[in-house]
Amino acid sequence: MRARSDSVWRSRRVGIMLELIFTVCSIVQGANCHKVSPIRLAENTPMIGCMMASQFEGAKWVVAHPNYYVTRATCQPAGKFADL
Repeated sequence: MRARSDSVWRSRRVGIMLELIFTVCSIVQGANCHKVSPIRLAENTPMIGCMMASQFEGAKWVVAHPNYYVTRATCQPAGKFADL
């Protein structure tokens, strides 16, 4: 049996989920910032896809919450979010 290269194994991984987490600040309450609940992305979304999704998901979030603005978007493996 022939050994497979790492790139072949990487392309066949299943079940990798990413979450998109926004840090948002209030326009009304000064520098009152917090993280919002994560947005779970489709399975096997690459990191670049998560960063691209942050643009339109962030825009949708701001439209729904006009008194806030997004200061940071973070992509991370699903299940790692904890609001400390």
